[in-house]
Amino acid sequence: MGDNVAQKSKKQSSNYVILKRLIISILAVVFVRLIYFIPLPGVRIEVLADFYQKHIIAQGGSFFDLMALLHFGKLRNLSILSLGIIPFIQACLLVQIIGFLVPGVNKKFFSGKETSHLMVIFTIVAAILISAFNAYFIALDIELLNNFPNFNIISFEGFLFNSTTILSVIGGIIILIIASEFINRFGLGNGVAVIFASEILLRFVFAIDQVSTFYGRNLIDLAQLMLFGFVCFIFVCFARYVTLFNCKIEFCSADEEKFFVRIRPLWVGVWPLIITEQIMSFFKISLNAFSFLTVLLACAAISFLYAKIIYQPRRFYEVLLARNCKAHKNQKKMIEDNLNQAMVYCICLSLTLFMVMYYLPIILPSGLKISFLSSSMFGAFGIIVLVGLFYDINDQIKFFKKIYNFPEMNWQFLSIAQDEVHAEVEKACLRSHGIMTEINPSHFNWGMPIRTVASGYSMYVPEKDKLRALSIIKKIKSDWHEKSI
Repeated sequence: MGDNVAQKSKKQSSNYVILKRLIISILAVVFVRLIYFIPLPGVRIEVLADFYQKHIIAQGGSFFDLMALLHFGKLRNLSILSLGIIPFIQACLLVQIIGFLVPGVNKKFFSGKETSHLMVIFTIVAAILISAFNAYFIALDIELLNNFPNFNIISFEGFLFNSTTILSVIGGIIILIIASEFINRFGLGNGVAVIFASEILLRFVFAIDQVSTFYGRNLIDLAQLMLFGFVCFIFVCFARYVTLFNCKIEFCSADEEKFFVRIRPLWVGVWPLIITEQIMSFFKISLNAFSFLTVLLACAAISFLYAKIIYQPRRFYEVLLARNCKAHKNQKKMIEDNLNQAMVYCICLSLTLFMVMYYLPIILPSGLKISFLSSSMFGAFGIIVLVGLFYDINDQIKFFKKIYNFPEMNWQFLSIAQDEVHAEVEKACLRSHGIMTEINPSHFNWGMPIRTVASGYSMYVPEKDKLRALSIIKKIKSDWHEKSI
């Protein structure tokens, strides 16, 4: 009887903590979305209000139309958060690619907790520089917008407006970085992913609003509306399958304890598709066999190149060897062969998804007469990110339920693993020494790839075992540095 009461109390406690974290994430997102309504210095609010009355309300528009303009249209530039979280994401990718291309930088950035701080500093500085560069051109665009008849949107121009815009946009990206870190520490989900996905969720709401408006004005019939809903359902099911798909490779730790390494398609995220879209935008694309093959080959080449940069099977191989792990006897191939084969399988599946995501936004507007905003939800910055975020949060909920089922252990943060493979191998290694270890996944599913400051796998151990765990990890690194392969 007492055990049942204790288990029930633990379950209630873990549910309360999860709910509390979820509420914190929601409040942080609401706070961020409200800041989008703060204009840049010099922007005249009364002109914007007049525009809303004359061109939206008078034309039968709704508040959703104004929201769409402020978040996704030209008027988005008027906000201090006009760039959103994108500069920070770009900075993460830039630092990671530089780490691969420049000898020594990779080791400097990814070799421990102390050096990871250096990567954070470089990433934030890169985000600020990217924001400043883009903010200058935003200021120029607003000045051009100011030249429209009867639309004097800003009260001062020139150097003063340019400089205040740059400083305001930089301040905006710093606010978003702080908000994302706040979600990481006290909320639920990856902070950058939650903020980024909140904008996509708004786009989804606007897209549904547009589809319903089209139906209300008899621009599409009931059959087209139902077909659009069916396409959405099939796409979500496919996205779910690809998100959860993984190639399991079986390994043994030093004491023959079996564990799995999961290789997933999300190693490369959706960035190969985004790069392909940017390249193909310079050419006129028509729906024929030649264009389909061209897009497929371009996406495949970029995917494999990107996987080569991010995935690096050789690095995983070294992680395994350094911890005296080996392929399980059931595995017929060498470790590196297994890793390479898993990568090929996952990339091929990703390519299938990429082709669907590339052509659906092209086909739907002509086939179903759906608006571009509605059809674009199937693109790289669309439903796929929402599906990924859902399963990211689901993984975190499982983690919190595990650790709160053993509150007496007083779990302590140990370190941040570079990626999922590194985390699973480290976990198996510590468990082989009798140390219970749990992983808190805080990555950006279908967003950024692994090994950035915005995605990671935090490792936790009981407080009583923390010092021993740190000494084991330190000894492994020390022993491995003395070897060469």
